[in-house]
Amino acid sequence: MTVVGNKQITRNQKEIQAKLQGELRKNNIDVLLLTKQESIYYATGFSSRFLGLMKKPGVAYAVVPAEGNIKLIVNDFEKQAAEYQTTDVDIVKYNSWIFIEDDSQEASTIKKTAEMNLGQSFDIAVDAIKSFKEDPILAVERSSLTWDDVERLSAIFGRKHIVDGTGPFNKARAIKTEWEIEVLRRAAQIAEEAFYLTAKELQPGHTEVDVHAIYKKHAYALDKHVTEALMISSVGPNYSAAAIPRDYVLQAGDIVRLDGGVTYFGYQSDIARTFVIGGQASPKQEEKYQAILAGLKKGLSLIKPGVKFAEVFEVTQKTVQETGISQYARGHVGHSISVDTFIEEYPLISPESDWVFEEGMVLCFECPYYSTTGGYNVEDTFVVTADGIDLFTNVNENLNWVSR
Repeated sequence: MTVVGNKQITRNQKEIQAKLQGELRKNNIDVLLLTKQESIYYATGFSSRFLGLMKKPGVAYAVVPAEGNIKLIVNDFEKQAAEYQTTDVDIVKYNSWIFIEDDSQEASTIKKTAEMNLGQSFDIAVDAIKSFKEDPILAVERSSLTWDDVERLSAIFGRKHIVDGTGPFNKARAIKTEWEIEVLRRAAQIAEEAFYLTAKELQPGHTEVDVHAIYKKHAYALDKHVTEALMISSVGPNYSAAAIPRDYVLQAGDIVRLDGGVTYFGYQSDIARTFVIGGQASPKQEEKYQAILAGLKKGLSLIKPGVKFAEVFEVTQKTVQETGISQYARGHVGHSISVDTFIEEYPLISPESDWVFEEGMVLCFECPYYSTTGGYNVEDTFVVTADGIDLFTNVNENLNWVSR
């Protein structure tokens, strides 16, 4: 049982497994091999700390069959955590360099490797795949495998039997369970409150370093289950993303954009708030803001099950152009969200998209604008309902946000 805010709700492994397996069967895939930390967490409920730090394929695997329980392959040191954090998942361990006294009798007969025994974990994964079908159509996460991994799998199963599983995986992940919706709702609302508290505290003389420090302070204080508090900021004329915050000193009248969120029970949030520092926004600043806000509101008003992503994109971009930024051009105006650390998951709300909105989707909708006069963004998160949307957050109506 997970306590999300003040609500008790349980992650349903069987429901998530059923979504994945339904997509595999639709695409005539026998087994899906997951190798990314976030994907394995989504499929099993366990997030490998070692895989996240080492970023080597094989530190953990999830083997998802079209029928039957998912198999999770982890090292001996993480097996205990995996058992604690998962239900209805079959766990298989491989050996690491680590001595564990409880396993000392078994370990004393095995020669330890200096690092993770990734050769052994690969062999276990292959055996797990074959246990479901000897000659399978095998889907993989193409973006997270090395060339050597592909070569070894091809030698065993045949290159023609290996396909990219990204599409079916994204399709399954796009529709959220009740537990996921509540986790994502709370994550977005934590980010919104932390952004507001940050905006209230910022004054002329603070630097972008202070912006990030103040935000992290508030985000972690709002809920003990927040494990990361990451965002991208724009300060004054510096609209571009900086991995290491700049020492730029904020001045009265500067535009500040806070964009990102928190990691909460392994899921992400992504919203954006823009405001002016130390006074009232100028008419030109407010004009830009109202143009992107108009685009956001118009786009959101169209969303309901059956509406095309591409249609919402076109109307949103046109609204911004007609309201005050005539040259406005974007590649997308929103995205799905769940566990990926990059946050912007497929599907994207773009002109090329062939997706339609479906009940149970959770998406982030945004209209950013960048120039040396300031970086702006308005972004909210919502779930698609039977007849529209349920907003998790509500963007500020003007740049003088902290005066609300």
